Amino acid sequence: MTYCDKQFIGTKLKQYRKKAGYTQEKLSEKLGIAEKHYGKLERGAFVPSLQTFFKIVETLNIPLADFGINVQNSDNKARDKILKEIYSLSNDEIELYLKLIQDIKQYSSRNKLGGRIY
Repeated sequence: MTYCDKQFIGTKLKQYRKKAGYTQEKLSEKLGIAEKHYGKLERGAFVPSLQTFFKIVETLNIPLADFGINVQNSDNKARDKILKEIYSLSNDEIELYLKLIQDIKQYSSRNKLGGRIY
């Protein structure tokens, strides 16, 4: 299976939506997308954007392994939490946070903080 297998993805989404007890209407409302759009995802008309995909996966508690994605959890809970937050950001927010991280790293290296912020 590859991520571009629209029918496979649609079948999985439908299976987990029903398992969670959502109608297409209620789930699409919770996700903030149009019901018609979500219906097309389940029918395999097209694949969701990554942002929508991760919203659905998180909302329905679908293991990424069900899509052939091997995710290894790290022992760093803060890192895992940050990564989880990243998946819910808009593109503009991602750009903003990236700039912030780069600025912090630059500040740290100039002040020889060794990555530590005091």
